[in-house]
Amino acid sequence: MKDIILLMLLCSSFGSFVQSSDSKDSGAGEPLDVILHEHAFKALLSQQQRYKTGTLYAVKLPANLSGMDVSYVRFRSKTLWRKGANFSSFQIPSRTLPMPFVKRVVIMYQDLGNLSSQFYNNTVPGYLLVSSVVGFRVYDASNPTTTNARKIDLNTTDAPISVHFPDLKFPKGAKCASFGDSNGKFSLSDMGVGQVCYTRNYGRFLVVIPKKKKGVVRVWWGVGAGFMTTVFVSFVCIVLVKIAKVKRSDEMEMQMEEGSIDLETVWIGYSKMPCATDTRTCPNLESPGVTTY
Repeated sequence: MKDIILLMLLCSSFGSFVQSSDSKDSGAGEPLDVILHEHAFKALLSQQQRYKTGTLYAVKLPANLSGMDVSYVRFRSKTLWRKGANFSSFQIPSRTLPMPFVKRVVIMYQDLGNLSSQFYNNTVPGYLLVSSVVGFRVYDASNPTTTNARKIDLNTTDAPISVHFPDLKFPKGAKCASFGDSNGKFSLSDMGVGQVCYTRNYGRFLVVIPKKKKGVVRVWWGVGAGFMTTVFVSFVCIVLVKIAKVKRSDEMEMQMEEGSIDLETVWIGYSKMPCATDTRTCPNLESPGVTTY
């Protein structure tokens, strides 16, 4: 019953969260963190006698959160300083220290899996989610018997933390989106070589691509339709001009045939030649100067 109530709070908080990416409601991601934190630290306490530092342990989640992957790993601060950490999708560089400084830390890893779009779809205006949402949180592990551990930051001495998406192929224009805290704010950055995003602190991370703008699609459709119309009209005009030329030529031939004079023909050798009718002008016998006998 407690999990159901928390999940209802989670959904209602995310409903207000997706309305604006600039929302400053600090409860936007907090209910989800509360649920995952509770289950992770219960699992951690149950493993107190058997856990190994630097080993990633999976957390068993309730059925209503099936599809998510939550794990935790413990580190000594001096180990983070010397070697950094490499777990799941994240690689923390060496010379990293917790802020404020504590001797031990617990890092909780999250992969929202097939529930990613339920919580983070449409949270980056103008972009579509194309990866699962992964993230991590860092807690003070100085007191191994408490489930109410405080969150702490990491100081990486300006070296980036790598967030890897090795099994996915993203189209051109894909960007990294990161949500640092539960205030709804996000930042966008270009992806690095090898499907990698970079950060300098904890948070949740995802890959997004630009949405296709409907206005642009309509403009291109209009341009294409106009071009096809122009081509069609030009083709019709060319056909009509050719028909008019042929008709005009036929009319001229008919006029020539109707106005022509029928000539008789004679054979000259093996050729048939036109010949005019033999006509002679009779002499005027009554003209003066002509003597008749």
